[in-house]
Formats: sequence, C-alpha cells, structure tokens
Amino acid sequence: MAAASAMAEPSSKPTSEDDQSTQEPKEASSSTAQKQEKRGRRGSRSRHANRGRDSFQDSFVTYFPSALKQVHQGLSLSQEALSVMDSMIHDILDRIATEAGQLARYAKRVTITPRDIQIAVRLLLPGKMGKFAEFQGTSAVLRYTRSK
Repeated sequence: MAAASAMAEPSSKPTSEDDQSTQEPKEASSSTAQKQEKRGRRGSRSRHANRGRDSFQDSFVTYFPSALKQVHQGLSLSQEALSVMDSMIHDILDRIATEAGQLARYAKRVTITPRDIQIAVRLLLPGKMGKFAEFQGTSAVLRYTRSK
C-alpha cells in the first residue's frame, strides 16, 4: 500500500494541463446543464401529459355516432359515455404507439414502420379482436394508397 500511495503522488503541484483538464468537464457540464434548462423551459409539460385533449381536433367524439349507427340503428351515447370512449381510444392509441416505438427500437431503427404498428396491434389486442383490427387497418391502408 505504501508503494501505491507513493506512486499516486509524484508531485504535489498539478501542472497547467491537469488544471485545464479538470476545468473543462466543469465547463462542459455547466453548458450541458444550461441546454437542459432551456429544454426544460421549452417543454414545461411532460411529454404525454394531457396530450392536447382539451382541443377539439384531438377528440374522436364526432366519429362515435356514425360508427354506432352502422352497428345499432337508433341507439345513442350519453356525454359521459362519449367521454369514456374517447379516453379509451386515446389510451389504446398511446399503447400502440409506445409498443410500436419499442419494436422499432429493438430493431435498431428510428422510424416506426406500418409493420411495427401491425405487430403492436396484434400484441396488444386479444384474440379475434387483434386479427379483426389488423384486417381493418390493412384494408384502410390499401384504400388510402389506392386513392392517391
């Protein structure tokens, strides 16, 4: 141990290079802290908090009556039921997007592909519901690409 401590202290004064090397990380860390502080101001809300659901554009409420009419003629939904359905759709879409992002990350890609969405839907929705959702999504994408 005595030999190790003797080797650790060859001179008591640090050289000017040692001073600079110890100062540089402090400066770099302070500039990094400033950048993080700026980012914090820009995105003061957390990324997924509320997700702009207060605005009319991010609501699926307008589509529920027409979808319900296709299945059950003459039925309607209360305001509370519409709100619950809207929250449920937002939650499912958020889960699908998160799962698709993880699948892309596992494949070391930065872009979510339609295949990632398809797999995420099959993973998240159980049994026949997943197969049906996959079929509906695939046919919707085909209709969209044909119309262009």
